[in-house]
Amino acid sequence: MILSPLFLLLTLLCLGLPLRAQDGGAPNTFAPTRVSIMDAKADLSPIPKNGVVPLKTIAGDFATNAVAASGKYLERRITVSGRIASLRKGHGENKALVVIMQDRAASLPAVKAEFLSGSIPENSEFDVSGEGGQATLLRRDRHGMILSRTPYLSVGQKVEISGYVKGLDVGDIVLTACRMGG
Repeated sequence: MILSPLFLLLTLLCLGLPLRAQDGGAPNTFAPTRVSIMDAKADLSPIPKNGVVPLKTIAGDFATNAVAASGKYLERRITVSGRIASLRKGHGENKALVVIMQDRAASLPAVKAEFLSGSIPENSEFDVSGEGGQATLLRRDRHGMILSRTPYLSVGQKVEISGYVKGLDVGDIVLTACRMGG
């Protein structure tokens, strides 16, 4: 059987293209190593002994060096103090309320604090105003009737929120299993 020159040429091109594509990537695309994270982390100031970190500090750390900041904060329970920029009702994954903390200029990453359903009293839920300016805690009886409405949080309020640092999500620093204060 005699193969046509065109067939041979196409076969050689097809065999050679995947090799070129594999070699064409950036040379430094490996995941950061534990040592590189520790080296980068050394450039950041340590977490205060009381665990309270100002919003400006954590946002600045992630803006400056996300790898080092992840090494410093990831999976640690900290308390972030700062200003509430927005509120929204939680969706999925057992989230009851999501609080966004950010500086007024929005020049640094935001902290997204996720309050889970287990962090509020039984038979309770958060109601967030239409524009997201205020969150109210609704307490219900066992039949679902509202027993009380308690203002909980509002935009512009300075707060301390404690939670576990989950990592970055679309540029936001995520705290989960949150509660108010330390």
